[in-house]
Amino acid sequence: MTARRAGPTGPAAVSAGELCGRVDALCRAAAPHLPPGGPVAAVLASVRLRLAEPGLRIAVGGRMNAGKSTLVNALLGRRLAATGATECTTLVAWFRSGVQNRLEVRRTDGRRYHVPGRPGGGIPRDVAMLGSAREEIEEVVVETADGRDPSRPWTLVDTPGMDTLSGLDGIALRALGAADALLYVMPHPGAGDAEALEALRRQAHDRMTALNVVGVLSRIDELGDGTGDPWPRARRVAATYTARLTGLLSGVVPVAGLLAQTALGEEFTETDAALLGRLATAPRDDLDRALYSPQEFLRWPDGPLDAPERTRVLDLLGCYGIRAAVDAVPTLAGRGARPLLAALREASGIDALLDEIRRRFAAAADRLRAAAALGLLDEAARTALADDALGPAARRALDDLLAGVAALRCHPLLRQTELAPALADFAAGRLRLSEPDTEALLRLATGTTTAACLGLPEPAPGATASASVHAARTAAEAAARWRQLESAPSRVLQRHARTARELCEELYFRAASP
Repeated sequence: MTARRAGPTGPAAVSAGELCGRVDALCRAAAPHLPPGGPVAAVLASVRLRLAEPGLRIAVGGRMNAGKSTLVNALLGRRLAATGATECTTLVAWFRSGVQNRLEVRRTDGRRYHVPGRPGGGIPRDVAMLGSAREEIEEVVVETADGRDPSRPWTLVDTPGMDTLSGLDGIALRALGAADALLYVMPHPGAGDAEALEALRRQAHDRMTALNVVGVLSRIDELGDGTGDPWPRARRVAATYTARLTGLLSGVVPVAGLLAQTALGEEFTETDAALLGRLATAPRDDLDRALYSPQEFLRWPDGPLDAPERTRVLDLLGCYGIRAAVDAVPTLAGRGARPLLAALREASGIDALLDEIRRRFAAAADRLRAAAALGLLDEAARTALADDALGPAARRALDDLLAGVAALRCHPLLRQTELAPALADFAAGRLRLSEPDTEALLRLATGTTTAACLGLPEPAPGATASASVHAARTAAEAAARWRQLESAPSRVLQRHARTARELCEELYFRAASP
């Protein structure tokens, strides 16, 4: 097989994590015994490059006009992704830190070249500025020398929206398949999102389930009639769809995307803070009527701002953001833009999403990256072993590689990935479990520590021995429960219960070992 490098490779940094280190050691042990320049050697080199990247690859996906690019800009802290209905929003775009600001166009014919970004950086709105027709471009890579916050060590990939359930082309599907995790963006969740998520899982990345997918309710200010405090309704909608999409994603986090983009970005100025201060002087009843809709606000003839000023603040904040800013102005009078931005950041809900990314993705980065690498190594080695012309030294090296892959997959955190089909079957209604067993399956599949997998509190410092005894006992009880379910009439349940039981047994032996 020929290795295809999907997406950018990052700087040559040492990968953190025991599992990734052990995968890298397998590659280093096998490489000297394989034909140089051959397909397996290429896969090993590609895997090592991937493991050397400094962080996770997180894709942002969803249906058309879901607010994906706006969310990307919020997570980047800069308006680098193209937004609005332009051809550039239909491109796969990678965003990563680099040594300089530059934009690389990668064509479908393999040619690559650099072009200027738009003023201030990022992807231009007009695809003609990229130097090729839309259908000739495979992907765009945006590098920024921005000193990115080290607490956000990830590469983001912005993917085109799905206009139909099968509406993503091969380029977008490969980009999703190259990602370690997915933020699935939904402006107004509906039945189609369950189908779209299942289509993404099936077509792009079989491992994309609650193991590594978080949902984002992206436009909370548009829920209901668009007036009043949107958060109570947003939390209810998020909870409802977290339950309905169980198995396909780990949870749904509500965010005011436009407000987050501005609160974390660089465009809001002291002049804008002054504009909002003037808005706060308007009679509140008049302001509330004007903020009923964007159209009403732009038509407000007797307000304190002129037409260009109203357009400016609406573009930055939307109606909900303007209302939140005006509410904050009285307590922040005379303090400038920075404290106002802090208030807007809190009102956007973006910090809850960042916490979820760190908890669900960053904490599981070692497992997610190692699991993807092992899949590539296993496929490459098995394909090569079918070649009768393979020499004895190379054959032994590949046998050793497969043995190492199999042994490493016995690690509990990697055994978790084998529960991805169980989560997919549960989401599709093929696997039926009681509520306690459903919760146990989700914990077992998504926990990032032994305690989390078993539903136990994390052990306090110095309580290692007693915590291990408690964990071993809990794992044994869980294994017994899954063993009971292995005798159920449903073959689907039998198969997944066996996987869960084996994982619990592995957790037991590790906890019980001195």
